[in-house]
Amino acid sequence: NTEDYKFGVIAVLRNTETTVPWSDFQFQEGDIVYFVLRTEHVHHLITLLGKASEYSNRVMIIGGSKIGRSLAENLQDEMNVRLVESNREKAEHIANHLENIMVINADGTDMEFLQSENVHEIDNFITVTENEQTNILAGLLAHHFGVKQSIIHVSNTEFLPIIQELGIGPIISKNMSTVNTILRKIRSDISDTSVFTFDEIDVDVIELQPDPGSRVTKMELSELSFPKESIVGVINHHGHLSIARGSSRLTAEDTVLVFAKNNAFNAVRKLFRA
Repeated sequence: NTEDYKFGVIAVLRNTETTVPWSDFQFQEGDIVYFVLRTEHVHHLITLLGKASEYSNRVMIIGGSKIGRSLAENLQDEMNVRLVESNREKAEHIANHLENIMVINADGTDMEFLQSENVHEIDNFITVTENEQTNILAGLLAHHFGVKQSIIHVSNTEFLPIIQELGIGPIISKNMSTVNTILRKIRSDISDTSVFTFDEIDVDVIELQPDPGSRVTKMELSELSFPKESIVGVINHHGHLSIARGSSRLTAEDTVLVFAKNNAFNAVRKLFRA
């Protein structure tokens, strides 16, 4: 029963173009779709999409950077983690501090090394060295060898469209909360509004609370004139989170997350003001 695990589609990336989809949107093969749903419902969604749901247990981290060490430390008790560091002294230092991790002194872009490590059996191949070209190359090689998922950390967002076109895997930008983003898969204040930014897609998340008597409190969401490039994703009512529906009706005590492109911000805010 899909009612038991409601979800919302909040953005679709097609080639390099981002769309905030409404009910009349038609999906195409190759679209990258962004959902909002409770963590415990992810497996239900994957099943609904006809995807194989497998537990990711084998992780290889390329780079003993601060991010790499933090990831290894967070994952060491629940997964089989291998950390690859090209600097011998650094590798030895990490090995002495992370006893549950297999630390390998090697070059993560060495094809013979990757093949010898049976990289095709890795569930998550994460490249977080301090050199983004190395990260991209390592991710590309791992993808070529058949790794299930590559996660690439880059600092130059100009690379994002190219990597997406290659279809290598998720890209994590330095402007995002890197470790948490990789582990869970963002926030600057603007007066009474919080905006979270996704670097991979041209969509922001606006946190808003309706004014008493505002238009959004007087009718159902489907009856409101929301701009095309926006959609209400999540409603927080006294700590209870729910996925927004067309039949949802807001109160002045609610806080909501609205997913929108930048050109829709002002029109969205007006609906929440008395």
